[in-house]
Amino acid sequence: MNRPSHFFNVESADQLFGLLKTVASSLATSEEKRTEDFLLLIFGLTHLREWIAPDYDWKERGPVTPEEHFFQDIYKFDEFKLLKALCNCSKHMCVTDHAMGALYKSVKDTASSGNSVSKSDRRLVGYFADGKDVEDVIRAVIKFYEEKWFRNVGGVQNAT
Repeated sequence: MNRPSHFFNVESADQLFGLLKTVASSLATSEEKRTEDFLLLIFGLTHLREWIAPDYDWKERGPVTPEEHFFQDIYKFDEFKLLKALCNCSKHMCVTDHAMGALYKSVKDTASSGNSVSKSDRRLVGYFADGKDVEDVIRAVIKFYEEKWFRNVGGVQNAT
């Protein structure tokens, strides 16, 4: 790696991964989901591999270093492919081939005011894409990063 990865005071792939895990943990335990957390996790997990292998151009040559091998390995992971598609869709604000939607829960007692529930009476509880809960996809990608890179970088076992 010729240049260090950083963004403001996040100075390494390890720090970015820690931040993403913290956001994912908070998201998992919150009753109401925040779209900005999903955006951060989708963007962050999609681009984290570029923090791990920042100078690697897979179009120019095959992988040589452990970082470059990991870069290629995660690209083959189906859940990563779904996050990458969502990331690219949101980045370009384009139509996607992936069926997407939001899941809401009513927070209003419909018995007392009839059966109608307005948007203000709903709470966002998640998103889905291609029939999968996006939180499940995020958890799977975090697990892949954890097990295939951050615990075992280049064949050397790390204590995390």
